[in-house]
Amino acid sequence: MTNIFKKLGLSCLVKSGSNSNHIAIFEACLIGIAAGLSAIVLESGVSFLGGLRVYLSYMAPAIIVLPLFGLIGGIIAGFLIEKISPETTGSGIPQVKAALMRAKASLNLKVAFTKLLGGIVTLGSGFFMGREGPTVHVAAALSGQLNKWLPTTPLKRRQLIASGAGAGLAAAFNAPIAGVLFVAEELLKDISAPAIGTALLACFVASVISHFFCHHSNLQILSSQINIVTRLVDIPFFVLLGILAGVFGALFNRGIILFLTINEKFLRMPITLKIGLAGLLSGLIIASLPATCRDYAYLRELIIIGDTSIANIPIIFLAFFLLTLIAYGSGAPGGLFAPSLALGSCLGSIISFTQAHLIGHSTPEFFALIGMGAFFAAVARVPITAIVIVFEMTMNFSLVLPLMIVCLIATQVAEKLYKGSIYDRLISYAGIDLNKTQSAAHKAIDFTAKDIMTKDIELMENNLSIKQAKEIFSKSHHRGFPVMSQNKLVGILSQSDIDTSMQEQISETEPISTIMTTNPITVDIDNSLEDILYLMDRWGLSRLPVMEDKKLIGLITRTNVIDALYKQLNS
Repeated sequence: MTNIFKKLGLSCLVKSGSNSNHIAIFEACLIGIAAGLSAIVLESGVSFLGGLRVYLSYMAPAIIVLPLFGLIGGIIAGFLIEKISPETTGSGIPQVKAALMRAKASLNLKVAFTKLLGGIVTLGSGFFMGREGPTVHVAAALSGQLNKWLPTTPLKRRQLIASGAGAGLAAAFNAPIAGVLFVAEELLKDISAPAIGTALLACFVASVISHFFCHHSNLQILSSQINIVTRLVDIPFFVLLGILAGVFGALFNRGIILFLTINEKFLRMPITLKIGLAGLLSGLIIASLPATCRDYAYLRELIIIGDTSIANIPIIFLAFFLLTLIAYGSGAPGGLFAPSLALGSCLGSIISFTQAHLIGHSTPEFFALIGMGAFFAAVARVPITAIVIVFEMTMNFSLVLPLMIVCLIATQVAEKLYKGSIYDRLISYAGIDLNKTQSAAHKAIDFTAKDIMTKDIELMENNLSIKQAKEIFSKSHHRGFPVMSQNKLVGILSQSDIDTSMQEQISETEPISTIMTTNPITVDIDNSLEDILYLMDRWGLSRLPVMEDKKLIGLITRTNVIDALYKQLNS
């Protein structure tokens, strides 16, 4: 497909300037659409399969139906992973983050398909995991595939893949601002205008599609019915909730790594059987819990509105804490966002009942909502995203102040007890040294086009004949020349163009404009060496004109690049 674009003269796809910006906008919209549609397919598939599972659990003994669903679903998901795409285990967010940090991680159509189908089967079969991880991974993988079809510079490629991931999160929770913040706070750690602008557009498009076609939680309606007033007496309990969320968040992260290690070192069996066994065990645990725990889609809402007995909440918290570790440790495809939010709502409810017991009054719904943000912040170490995602899900501004308190405390406590977010820990567990990868990446962009270009360049005018061009080539050691018209770059003429004209028996009296490459790919003066290498490799180029304010100021050849790389290796 790349060659097709080149033949059609769409080399502007990789050029700097307004054309490149237009293409980036186009790609961001496509990514947003892809993320929104992925969320719809995933939500519909999980709802259908999960609804069937819950319905059959009431029609037949739950102790048989739920473990059987988990076993079969786990085996199918494991088979898809093992046979099609082994990269689709777990959440998918660590894989995306690793790719953005220039580590080796596949993001393509095969990954997207396997993650989507595997996520539907796993989540619909009763694994206590979230839809947002697969949605993020699928959207980022589709972005990666799109960038192979519509190539651009490495910097813009990273921005678009990160935007796809953010759009996936936005579509999963109908939270576009949280999607953008997740890109800036966790994935790219970049707040530049191009990065934020692209992410914002992709997240907006994904959220619009998701809003109209996906079923989202009723938290906005529920929170509007709660009288949320932050009182001075509540602050000590906010602090206590933040501390507990930090402690259990750190334990949660440790547990995830521990269960992954146990599965890898002690369960010597194919991943198909590992995930199947985890599904069987999950089904047995769920069957032993109250019937309301079978439907994960409404469990969090039930806890928030207080429809679950206080005696059951600690049991539910511990059971689902364990269920998440079992599911994720097996390698099943699924996310950690939703489990974190559900566990946080349990912690909030427990603190609320503690407050009511000590001072005689509390609002359990209030504490359950801020507990969601606190636990998620402790697990992912993204307090700002946690605050915004709960706010967007509830649209209740009264939650922001208490969320700020509990999320910041939870993050700090968790970081003291177990450094690094769960995603950084998972990347390290996979054997990827992010510090080393990022250091190499920063070193690769030390040189810019201005540093390595040749300023003393030979030019040709486009009205020269082919015969005159041959004479110039015969007297020069250069194998290509920029072609100018009225002091504007209009093409590149290479020795291969001359050779082709001879093979095709084109008259030597014809102007060189008939055989030169028009609309040449160029770079700006501040493009990095990484961008230059990418363009040369992608398009098979041996030279790149360097532009500043639409004026030709230099030329980069392969020799210039080799010299720069040599200097870099010896620096």
